[in-house]
Amino acid sequence: MTHFAKDQVVRVARLRHALEQYEGWQVNQRPPEVGDTGTVAELLGAPGVATEYVVERQDSNGATVWLATFETEELEATPLDLDGR
Repeated sequence: MTHFAKDQVVRVARLRHALEQYEGWQVNQRPPEVGDTGTVAELLGAPGVATEYVVERQDSNGATVWLATFETEELEATPLDLDGR
């Protein structure tokens, strides 16, 4: 199973739930879409084993576009982070 690190850039590979479930933080300008990239802001799960990730996508001004919680299977590493980060 793939695991991601805090501050790692990831890509949304699939959305397994209804879009409303990605609005839990109530800050989204729009929902996440497959292909979007974002930065892992927080790891959720048992100590040492993340099962979910809070990911944030920002615009060019640093404003949050969306902040959402994803399961591991919904994310993939981006080419920028394939160096094992």
